Amino acid sequence: MAVIKSLIKDSSRNIPIRGETVADYSFYGDYFSIWSYKDGDMNRKGACSQNMQFNKEVAKVLRDALDLFLMDK
Repeated sequence: MAVIKSLIKDSSRNIPIRGETVADYSFYGDYFSIWSYKDGDMNRKGACSQNMQFNKEVAKVLRDALDLFLMDK
């Protein structure tokens, strides 16, 4: 499991952050993608290289779940 410390919109896949797991996101067409990188490992040679892709239907479920999480005190 990766604990994401930063979430950045993908503009060039240049993730300069070292020493923590970061993620970037992008969306093209019908898919929203999140990619994680341990210690800025853009070549995905480290232990924490994961990606997730969501279609619009599943992205709505994720959005609703995040809304509930953020409202929880």
